[in-house]
Amino acid sequence: MAYKPKYAASSRKREPDIIRRKPEPEKKVKSPKKQQSKAGRIAQMILTVILVPLCTFATAKLLGRMVVFVGRPKAAVVSKTKNMAVLDDFDAYVAEKIARTDSALSKIDASDIPEPTEEETEPVREHYTIPDDALAAPKPNQSLFGRVDSPAEMEPVLKKAKWILDGQKTYFQTNQEIYDGSIIRYYLDDSIFAVTWQEVHDDSVYTFSEVKVEDASQFRRHLAGGEYGSDMQYLTTEMAESVNAVVASAGDFYRFRNFGAVVYQGQAKRVEGTYAETCYIDRSGDMHFTRGGEVLTVQDVQDFVDANDINFSLAFGPILVDNYELQEHTWYGVGEITEGYARAALCQMDALHYLVVTANTTGEHQSIPTVAQFAKNIAATGCRMAYCLDGGQTATIVMNNDLVNRPVYGQQRKISDIIYFATAVPEGGMDNG
Repeated sequence: MAYKPKYAASSRKREPDIIRRKPEPEKKVKSPKKQQSKAGRIAQMILTVILVPLCTFATAKLLGRMVVFVGRPKAAVVSKTKNMAVLDDFDAYVAEKIARTDSALSKIDASDIPEPTEEETEPVREHYTIPDDALAAPKPNQSLFGRVDSPAEMEPVLKKAKWILDGQKTYFQTNQEIYDGSIIRYYLDDSIFAVTWQEVHDDSVYTFSEVKVEDASQFRRHLAGGEYGSDMQYLTTEMAESVNAVVASAGDFYRFRNFGAVVYQGQAKRVEGTYAETCYIDRSGDMHFTRGGEVLTVQDVQDFVDANDINFSLAFGPILVDNYELQEHTWYGVGEITEGYARAALCQMDALHYLVVTANTTGEHQSIPTVAQFAKNIAATGCRMAYCLDGGQTATIVMNNDLVNRPVYGQQRKISDIIYFATAVPEGGMDNG
């Protein structure tokens, strides 16, 4: 049955009013000069390096001889004859050097000289943001989703995404070893780049979705029913479709457990912070953590929220990586950390750059990791921060409304919330190509 959230009339799903920031004025670009031929450039180089200094020397010599006669009018006739002789010597000198230059040119292979390249100018792009109170993001442009069979085929896509990565390196590489028979999915528009693929680690199939967005408002949390405390539950794919997600993952299933700190739209809702570790996302898109015993009351949480400009939280855990450091746990009050179990994680690679990861059994690969094994493989991605989300049958990754990984028992279960990444461009914009 299709997902039909029963929102109140005042909060029905609507396309958000997109906030446009006025682009920077275009800089005038000088028209490129007409390119010279290779032979012309070689000749110009040799003339500059050889003839110009020599001609300067000869001219100085001529002037030196002529200056001897300045102030001696009676010697003018004699000097005229001598000066003409100097000029004749100079003509012969230049002719000899030009002949040597022609000989040098004939020995140079013009194909060894690289063609000059014109500077590539990046087009001015509008910066978009999604309002906090929008119940759905803009719809992605379906023509900008793509699939390839091998990592090498992603090279042109990664080149197009270079502007949005802005110098950041992706964990995904064109020589990546992927799970046999799996498909690489991607999306790229003027506000988001996402690529999803699968690898095998320790006989488990890991599904990775790497996402880079232009604005923190594109990293969002959605609660089933559209509001905190709703009793409704839906599949991850259903909720992802309802909010127009490019990539989505199951969240922490906050309605199923009563632990950790729950924050939604900047407001602390509840807390049980005795032993749970909580992950927070601030309004710049960065991850923060609190550990057991650090926040014990709703006011403690709200103080933390206000001090760090927190947007929402995720309460499951444990913390896997903190400031690039692998975290070790011998005990944790939530989940089965020492037993093999389907896992899920949210990771931050860099500013507005994330990985969502699951580890499941698939095909002949029937192992599932402990938290320690999972954390080791997560840390190997080079992520700055990483946090465990709800696992088991809840652990799911969705791209373009399609379930990418294989959950426990081969099917999703209904849950109360998702996290997702969305385009901020109205209707997904045009091909950025």
